[in-house]
Amino acid sequence: MATYYGQDFGNCKTANDILTQYPLTAGRDGYYLVYPNGRNNSGILVYCDMTTDGGGWMMIARSHPTVINYGSTNWGWLGNQIGSVKDFSQAYQAGWALWNTAGATFTSFIFGNRKNINTNEWGPFIYKNSAVNYTNLMTSDTQQSATRSVVKTTANIYDTTSYPGMQNAIGFATTGTTNNIYYLRDCCGFSSAYGGKPTSFGTTYCNDSVRCCSAGPWCNGNSYDGNGDFAQGGTLYGSNYHGGTNQYMIMVK
Repeated sequence: MATYYGQDFGNCKTANDILTQYPLTAGRDGYYLVYPNGRNNSGILVYCDMTTDGGGWMMIARSHPTVINYGSTNWGWLGNQIGSVKDFSQAYQAGWALWNTAGATFTSFIFGNRKNINTNEWGPFIYKNSAVNYTNLMTSDTQQSATRSVVKTTANIYDTTSYPGMQNAIGFATTGTTNNIYYLRDCCGFSSAYGGKPTSFGTTYCNDSVRCCSAGPWCNGNSYDGNGDFAQGGTLYGSNYHGGTNQYMIMVK
């Protein structure tokens, strides 16, 4: 049975379960075995952020600039596992479809920049959606209400710490795409060109001729330096500078 600092996590389905049942794991980010189908089944290795915004976050997606391996699954909320959580040579997806089938849910998720192509470090900003209606998120392609906030930000990227108010389009998309893409973004409308894709996070704001709502920091970012850090450049729209990396991670609790 998996242990961490002498503790047995065989009853835990998610990172939030681990943190709730074993508070000493607070601040101990890393790889854990969880058991969405119960302790009598094989555990699944996942990455847990036990620090950010109180901890208890389980990674369900991590993009890669160029390499994906779909297999026979979709990339999105109800997709199956893609890649391996410790393998940074391709895109990774935990496969929330399994947790969903096993009855696990979440009420919040965070998503934001990746800092480095070889690590699970967050980049300069993190968005948070809380008070999520889980059933609606998994079954509807309509916009829904949620409480949106910024967990981490840097004014150097987009000139203000008050931005953004995320648009409501965070639902399970069944139109506009052949894949169940992670539809969460700072733009409006459903389209297969936007949202969280295996290789990038696309928004209307990276297209100079098709912008709507308020501009946000999801542009550029496939390039990285000799240390693996993603470029945090930007694009000038009007008097504001918007940008960063479109490489991202998503975690739920």
